[in-house]
Formats: sequence, C-alpha cells, structure tokens
Amino acid sequence: MRLEQRGLVALATAAMITACEMPPDNEAPAAPSAADQQIAARLYAGTPRTPPGFLDDPAPSGFAQVTTYHLKASQLAPPTAASHEVCTDDWSQAFAWSEEVAAAASPYLDFVGNEATTRYFEFDRVPRGQPDRYVRLRVFRCAYLDRTGIDDTTAGAGFAGALNARPIDGTALRELSEYLWRFTTYNNSGHAVIASEPRNSMELGHTLTIASLERGAFGGSCDRVTVRDSILTADLVTGVLQRQTVFVRELRVRQEGGLVVGC
Repeated sequence: MRLEQRGLVALATAAMITACEMPPDNEAPAAPSAADQQIAARLYAGTPRTPPGFLDDPAPSGFAQVTTYHLKASQLAPPTAASHEVCTDDWSQAFAWSEEVAAAASPYLDFVGNEATTRYFEFDRVPRGQPDRYVRLRVFRCAYLDRTGIDDTTAGAGFAGALNARPIDGTALRELSEYLWRFTTYNNSGHAVIASEPRNSMELGHTLTIASLERGAFGGSCDRVTVRDSILTADLVTGVLQRQTVFVRELRVRQEGGLVVGC
C-alpha cells in the first residue's frame, strides 16, 4: 500500500512539473520586442544589411556581377594549406600575384585597371569573353595589415593578424573591423550587422553585432534568428589582433501577413 501511495505521489509530482514547464495549448507565444521585430524584419527584407555610417565599398556599376576578394596564400605557388590573405608593399609583387591567379582562372582574367590605397593594391580584371563580369583582386599592404599566421580566416575566434598602420585607435579598429566583415560568410543573404560599436573594456576593441536568419524546414514553421557579437581587439603596442565571437540571444519568429510574430 505504501508503495502504491508513493507511486501516486511521484506521478502527481511529475504531472505538476510538466504542467509548469509546458504552456497551455491556447496560450499565445510571447511577442518579440519592438527592437527584435525590427531585426527580424530587416533579415526577411534583406535590407539594410549594415547600420548607418558603416564603411562603404561601392562596386562599379554597369556589370551583371562584381566579385571582390583578397589573394590568399593557398592560391599562389607553392600553395599552402593556410588560407590567410597575403600582403606586400611592392606593387610589382602584388601585380605578379594577380597575374598568377588570373592565369589559373578559366577563362583568363584580362587586366583592365588598377588602384592603390593605404590598405591594399587592387587589380581590376574581366573574364575573357564575359564583359558583363568584373573581378577586383586585392592584396593587402603589409604596412597596413599582415594576416600571416592565420590558419582559417573564417574562424570565429583566435589570432586575426597584426595591424601595422599607426596610430592604433578606435577609428582605425572600427574601419578594419567593418572592412574585414565584407570578406566573411556574414556578408551574405540572411545576415545583417545591426550595430557597430566600440567595446568598453580595458583593451582596445570593436564589436559588430550580427543577426542571422535560419528559416524553418517547412512552410509556416518557426524561423530562428541568432544574434551574436563579433569582437576584434588590438594590442596597442604590437598591433596583434584577436577575434572573439559571443552568443547574445536567439529568437523564434515567423512572418504572418507581412508582420513578424513570435512562435
């Protein structure tokens, strides 16, 4: 008899716990805050993908496709397993590297122009026989940024190179952080930078708050919005850069009649 009573008590306790954990079927999901609704709406619309004042890098007009990338050690002879971007302060060396990559492409990339900035050398090319496409090959100036030693430029944490330009201050780190974002997987559909702000800490740092949309597997199901901070810090003496990615929060939402609702 005592065993039966204990069993009934256990079942009753489990039922109470389950009732506390599971909301009633007729209870509406919590509505996302106004700020989170705006974030989700931007992701669904696909624009704007960066906040006001974000570093701009406009592509030339008049082409069906414009591709921009920095040359990497893995693309040059002898190829290396490391995927870091190469750098040089010698224009001729940078041009030779661009020729090597252009010759390996199919079709060959015809040289049509070049540009030199304080950050990089750029070599503009058009695939032979495809005048509607435009390729901007860039090589960092070592005097600005040296990424040697990075095994994986897509990694969310770890060593991120050395900023050699001086002075190293908040403006320099913000511009670098916003520029490097353009060559990450977050510069694609389904992602948006919702804030670009200095990091308040003992070390010099800058934070890009990035929201990403992952759509549900079936129509009408919940979509997932993940918000994370991508933090870039710099040593004020050596310029050594470190990257850190921190999870902030996750939202479950969907669109209903053009509105964003929680689910």
